[in-house]
Amino acid sequence: MEFFDTVFAGGGLSCLSAARAFRQDFVLLEREERLGGLCRTDRVGGFVFDRTGHLLHLRRREARALVRRLLRGNLGELRRDAWIFSHGVYTRYPFQENFYGLPPAVAAECLYGLFAANLPGRRRRVSPGADFARWARARFGEGVARHFLLPYNRKLWCVSPAVLTTEWLGRFVPRPDLRAAVLGTVSDRQSPAGYNATFLYPRRGGIEALIRALARAIPRRRVRTGLSVEEIDLRGRRLRLSDGSEIGFGRLVSCLPLSELARRTLDLPPSLRREAARLRCASVYNLNLGVRGEPPHRRHWVYLPEERFLLYRFGYASHFSNAAAPPGCANVYTEFAYRGRRPDPAALRRRVLSDLRAAGVIRSAKDVLVEKAFDIPCAYCIYDRHRKRAVARLRRYFEAREVYPIGRYGRWEYGSMEDALLQGLEIARRLQGRRG
Repeated sequence: MEFFDTVFAGGGLSCLSAARAFRQDFVLLEREERLGGLCRTDRVGGFVFDRTGHLLHLRRREARALVRRLLRGNLGELRRDAWIFSHGVYTRYPFQENFYGLPPAVAAECLYGLFAANLPGRRRRVSPGADFARWARARFGEGVARHFLLPYNRKLWCVSPAVLTTEWLGRFVPRPDLRAAVLGTVSDRQSPAGYNATFLYPRRGGIEALIRALARAIPRRRVRTGLSVEEIDLRGRRLRLSDGSEIGFGRLVSCLPLSELARRTLDLPPSLRREAARLRCASVYNLNLGVRGEPPHRRHWVYLPEERFLLYRFGYASHFSNAAAPPGCANVYTEFAYRGRRPDPAALRRRVLSDLRAAGVIRSAKDVLVEKAFDIPCAYCIYDRHRKRAVARLRRYFEAREVYPIGRYGRWEYGSMEDALLQGLEIARRLQGRRG
């Protein structure tokens, strides 16, 4: 039986980042024939399709330096052009600062509610354990909560906002700015608010260009594709692989979803198995379309908070990179979240095209030249009241036995590609006894 001091389970972004920085004995196992996980890119009829919008929002110097070093000249920096489509009109993102163009009664309700919630002496106290619905109303007022924050997040997470905690908010929901909201009510202005005001994206090759750059720095003899970890025997320090073979290991670094890591661990205590079984996630169906004609704008993505739309978001990959579509065409990605059994793809397609017609993206189905669908079973890890304790207990158990979950799904968090890259570097340094 082969033995490896360190095994990387999964060829996603975090494990690739770790493997690139690793100088000791290791092997990386990836179930698919191509590395990259959700950061893979497919080419269809001259269009370049990612698995939904994968953009590099880099706040930390180390991550920015790493990505620039990897992609060199193949990297563009863009200023966000994001919108919301509701009440039949397009308004700028973030919604809570841009009421210009909304029906007057809606704009007034949102602006008044924002002031009522944030004027000195009027701000409502929100307990640390408040759910997202209570937090949204207290911080932004009833109007913003009712017209955007609550319906949008209900569609994204596929649970009631009253079920969500506020642990995930961090940088993802821009905080109230009363002066900006007034300006955004009386004028059409671009706002720099939010963590994603600027972003990076490869000029060519889609987001998989980053994966290929990482993979080039990993010795090929260390990578085995078409092979996954199916069972983990912690006592015996053995892994059973998808081809029926077994290998021994000293340490395991996993970017598998935390719930899957738990399910595949043979000797996991029953109490932890129950904790893992209660972890919940939302799935995403991503239909990418190659569309005839170029739009008369440069929007990057659009949020759809209203229940009448199936989609929660769509965007234009050809506005991230001109190479994503042939001349005279647009590359449109669409996102629909669900839980449980995936709806019928044909029915989904009809609804998606209906949504895009209503939003003015296409005139008819005849505008669609090519399409490519991706189903992402685990897309958004749900932050309910069970999550924090379950994740802490599972990570503590695994790390005490030299099993290290990393990445968005390994840590069961609402993380970015930057987080995944840096977690990979961090675990490589930790296991090799280095810092900084």
